[in-house]
Amino acid sequence: MTDRRWRCLGSDQEIKDDWLTETRPLLKVHYTRNREFFIQRSPDIKLSSRDAMECVVELRPFKDPTYDLLQTEHEISFQAVHEVATVAAQTPWYRKVDHAVQADPHVIDVRKNFATTESEEDKERIPYIISFLKVVFPRVQHNLIQNELVPIFIDDYTAIEDDDGFIGHKEESFLKENQSFVHHKYTKGKKISCIDWQPKSSKIVVISLVEPLSFEQRLLQNRKVETSQVIVWSFSDPLHPQFVLEAPHEVNTVKFNPNQPHILAGGCINGQVCLWDINRAQQALKNKGKKGPVRGGAGASPTIASMSAGREDGVGGQEDDANLTRIKWGQISKIEAGHRRSVNDICWLHDAQEISFEGRLGPAPDELTHQFASISSDGFMFIWDIRRENVRADKLRKARQEAGRSPNGEMPWTPLIKVQLTRPDGTGEVAGLRMFLEAKAVDAYRMCCSSEDGEFCVVSWAPIEDKKEVPVSMEFGMQEKENKLPVKQVCQGHYGPATGVQRHPIAELADYYMSVGDWAFKIWRIGTQQPIVVSPSGTSCMTCGRWSPTRPAILFVGTDDGYLQVWDLLERSHEPTISQSVAACAITSIEFKPINESRNKFGNQQLAVGDELGVLHIFDVPRLLIRPHANEQRNMERYLDRELKRVNYFAVRWKVRQQELEQLQARMEKAKVEAGIGLADGTGEVEEDNPFADELVFKEAMLEFQKSLATEEEED
Repeated sequence: MTDRRWRCLGSDQEIKDDWLTETRPLLKVHYTRNREFFIQRSPDIKLSSRDAMECVVELRPFKDPTYDLLQTEHEISFQAVHEVATVAAQTPWYRKVDHAVQADPHVIDVRKNFATTESEEDKERIPYIISFLKVVFPRVQHNLIQNELVPIFIDDYTAIEDDDGFIGHKEESFLKENQSFVHHKYTKGKKISCIDWQPKSSKIVVISLVEPLSFEQRLLQNRKVETSQVIVWSFSDPLHPQFVLEAPHEVNTVKFNPNQPHILAGGCINGQVCLWDINRAQQALKNKGKKGPVRGGAGASPTIASMSAGREDGVGGQEDDANLTRIKWGQISKIEAGHRRSVNDICWLHDAQEISFEGRLGPAPDELTHQFASISSDGFMFIWDIRRENVRADKLRKARQEAGRSPNGEMPWTPLIKVQLTRPDGTGEVAGLRMFLEAKAVDAYRMCCSSEDGEFCVVSWAPIEDKKEVPVSMEFGMQEKENKLPVKQVCQGHYGPATGVQRHPIAELADYYMSVGDWAFKIWRIGTQQPIVVSPSGTSCMTCGRWSPTRPAILFVGTDDGYLQVWDLLERSHEPTISQSVAACAITSIEFKPINESRNKFGNQQLAVGDELGVLHIFDVPRLLIRPHANEQRNMERYLDRELKRVNYFAVRWKVRQQELEQLQARMEKAKVEAGIGLADGTGEVEEDNPFADELVFKEAMLEFQKSLATEEEED
């Protein structure tokens, strides 16, 4: 190494020449003049000490009568077309010929062949090859590991573009209202209790409406039974409902049949369930032109048409003054055979499954869904079959006899199976509020529900495989008691009614549920007694919630002050990512449009929001909340697993702390007994909060109390 120091070649002098140096001190000049000079020279100038804001003159807009704007119209024609050019192209074409090839394998022993053909030169090269492989193998292994860890064939710019797509303006992350639906007669002033989208159609939504009254208000007003309506809205006409479905009482929940979208099932607040068929009314709208009352059930589904054959009005409807088609219910359950309280939720069976008379689940012969479940506050879950004659032979015989005695000749509609939601400890029933039935791929017999007491419950309504194993010496009714205990887990989660429950839509996260109630939402894992994720308590109550159908870490929550909150658990779990005001009153129900798997599921996504004033809002979800981030599902799984381990760790440590506390109390009691401070009976139990723990003190206090009673009686 040679020492080469820096030498100046004249640049320092050039820099010094460009410097500005002061050769003398700076001069300061100050000009002044008397104020009287300005007043004498300019008499129009008036100086005052008032604030300039006191002299503001307000100029309001007015219409000038002397000015008029004329609009000139010009008729101009233009045409814009693409340039057309005739171009000839020729592509090679090869005639297709059928070929057949047959080959016979020849098995050759490589070792034998190598041994016979090996020469002396090859034997001399073997040590060199081995040494070469020893040198090259670590390098090749290192490169292979790098290729495995770093995917060199993936375009990094594509991944960066995917992540950068979520960075935009703040306005791009808010929901945009597409349409709003309200009717002055049927929906205004009523609370939307349930929303459902019609399957196989993205332009039809059904809502159920109830009066915004509590149970005490209904009792004070002494309201009588009156008919109610279920409204079917179509995007083609936001001013008038497409159909008005009549019901004998206020409908609390309504759902479309998943693979028969013309059939709807609803639950009333008096415990009855209803069915409607809008097939014939939809056909009449397609025909366009035929008006008037609709009679009979000719165009209805075979299931409901057979029931309504003996009725005059059937399943049809009639046109009212606003050209609205009113459809009467086609099937209704008996009051004495239904729920004893309000039907809070309805869920159709998934995957075209149906339940047999023994309670076993299997595929439907016609691959259609005919059964649904209903839950109520009376502590029961009913399984209903829309085919009235699909009951046991003894029940069918009794139903036909009852139909012969009835004036209209209708067979009574009763539930197929009744499941009593008795608590595991036998202290009562679970007052079900919302429910979610599992699909066949997860657990067909599992149902999770929330209660009016804020509980999260896991129910297994699978039948007992072999009832003969029950001992004969058991007490009378014990076997029935075992059948009435399908509730496997009851977890206290909220301080008020849990108004929402939903399973995660991702199949890999099917064991995680979200419940909404009071001031927070909570995420549960099947098998744990405590929630694994609890949102911080907000200033307003949460009324409903839904998972995002495409993004695993995002959920939407509605509040009672009209705000729609969007929570991203991977970005920030202590506050909502987006809080948008969508209504002037409480949000009562939200529902996403079903995703069409045959199309791009990351395309257009819409959210239906219902409020307490009967207004249905349709919002377009922004692209930022539709397309998931890179590895978002894997990160969400890790996040939930980490929270689950944290909850399990605290549960184990709590038991350990309880044991340590008991041991500490035992040592303290033993020390007090040895010191002579124990109880008179020598048990060593210390009751610090009880002043009468000592038996002698208790006897003395008892004698004084008896003496005071005796003196009071003598004075009287």
